[in-house]
Amino acid sequence: MKTLFFIVDKPLHGDVKAQEFLDTVLMAAAFDQRVILLFEGKGVFALLENQQPELMGLKNVSPILSALTIYDINDVWVEEEALKSLGIEKNQFVIPAKAVARDEIKRHMSLADHVFSF
Repeated sequence: MKTLFFIVDKPLHGDVKAQEFLDTVLMAAAFDQRVILLFEGKGVFALLENQQPELMGLKNVSPILSALTIYDINDVWVEEEALKSLGIEKNQFVIPAKAVARDEIKRHMSLADHVFSF
């Protein structure tokens, strides 16, 4: 089994590339790869609950995020420093995510077989 590290560092709503990126994440997990999904920078906003992107004609990615556990994607991380700088608390997320410090992220990223970024 390989470890695939996926990084979301920009908002997911309103971009067809975001849907394709999430499809790739799910597909990797479906083929029994270990998936680590990291949200950092403005990508953290994708995790916030009670969003209504449909009001702006955008697709809501929250249902896809909620399906991550069905695909055995249990390593959903959020950069600790991004939380602090954006003033966001983990209890505001639509799914559970582990706050991880940058140093630990770099260590795990260096051990991954492949790293992908949206």
